[in-house]
Amino acid sequence: MARMIRELILGNTFLLYLLVSLALISTTLIFQLAAKKNIGLLWEKWFAVCFIFVSPHVNLPPFNYLHFINLAAAGDSNVAKLPWAFYPWVMFVLSGRFISFFKNQFVEALSFLVLRNPGFSLYCLLPITSTLWSLVPEITLKGGIAFTGFTIFSFYVGARYEWRELSTLLRWGYTSLGIVSVLRYPRVGREFAGITGHKNAFGSLMVVSTALWYLHYSQGAKTQKERWIALGFMLFSFYLVRATNSGGSLVNCLMLIVVVSSLSFLSRLKFQWAFTCIVGFTVLGIITSVYIIDNLESIVVGGLGKDLTLTGRTEFWPQLIAAANQRPWFGYGFDGFFQQEEIREQTPAYFIYTANGFQPKTAHNGAISVLLSFGYPGLVLILGSLFTNLILAVRQLSRSPLAESGIPIIYLVFIILNNITEGSLGDIGDVWLAYVLLTVRLCIDSSKSPPSNRRSYGRDLPPRSSS
Repeated sequence: MARMIRELILGNTFLLYLLVSLALISTTLIFQLAAKKNIGLLWEKWFAVCFIFVSPHVNLPPFNYLHFINLAAAGDSNVAKLPWAFYPWVMFVLSGRFISFFKNQFVEALSFLVLRNPGFSLYCLLPITSTLWSLVPEITLKGGIAFTGFTIFSFYVGARYEWRELSTLLRWGYTSLGIVSVLRYPRVGREFAGITGHKNAFGSLMVVSTALWYLHYSQGAKTQKERWIALGFMLFSFYLVRATNSGGSLVNCLMLIVVVSSLSFLSRLKFQWAFTCIVGFTVLGIITSVYIIDNLESIVVGGLGKDLTLTGRTEFWPQLIAAANQRPWFGYGFDGFFQQEEIREQTPAYFIYTANGFQPKTAHNGAISVLLSFGYPGLVLILGSLFTNLILAVRQLSRSPLAESGIPIIYLVFIILNNITEGSLGDIGDVWLAYVLLTVRLCIDSSKSPPSNRRSYGRDLPPRSSS
């Protein structure tokens, strides 16, 4: 259908000119309207929700063509180049807001990011610079450009909006994914993948959606009506978690529910104890995840529903680590390792199989994925960044309302647990978007003086002693 429409438009000169004229007129009109402060802010928020919506590589046209990952796609398809037109168009339409940001906030936000989380800042330079040592420099360069563009727009959203606004944008972005998935595939059955194309990816999104709505229900909602809406969408998101039939997603969801339920208790502890509790809980979650992987058939199949997608990971992980140790200082470059079809025997990935003949196309582990791309220096940078974020996030528990400070805690616990069995931290997707948002926001918020009293959207909370 898309091909027929494209041929119809390109084959009819009059229709092509008409569409171009309408696009120019619409752009001019939108540009003029966006100059008004309230309208410009509204459209910027709609763009942010759209950006969140497309971040997990949705397979729904035309949104699937708007992801930055298309810039790294092979071939010369004009559709794959759509991001080159769409994002400059967004910047032009919202140029007033972008100019205001670069005049008033950009330098300060960037300086806070570089000074307070240097590991993250240096890590963001690696995808493009790894072109110098990649096995496939052209592919790495394209991937690095896509990664950089995606990160820049994520940085803008994170620096532009505070946690209260980000919470709303994220919740509705994820909920929109769930609603559109159900509308697109109304027969929600076992192993439901929605519009993401993979049940684990969709399950992860709904896990975070469940936790964010539960946080809003318990801490952020101002009215009883808001609480009922939050509860409804929380149950809807949890229903979709179960519909994916992913044992890992269910375990992560239950753990995040426990984390949100514990925030009030954690906020009353001193920093050292709160940090220890969160780290201990995360370690417990990791142990639980690994235990489930090693005992998948007896635990997951019998208790959580059949989910054998984790089978084999522990077989090829040692092979991937051995391959990484062949190039420990630089790795194989961004998107440079799993290129079995492109360079075949020239990459060690060509020789990695499980006992049943399965050949992995991704690392299925965040740390190993980073290790393969950038070597041990890259792994140290991202782990240092993660540890820094965890410290800043725990400190924010005593400085901000729980409806705000709970969001980075949710994401950090989720990212750590998720990357035990998925390589999402090394991909250009929704997890990397969330990591950029929380890193930028934590660096900016940590520079502010803590208020003497904390408020939780209209509800007073007693202050507590800080470290």
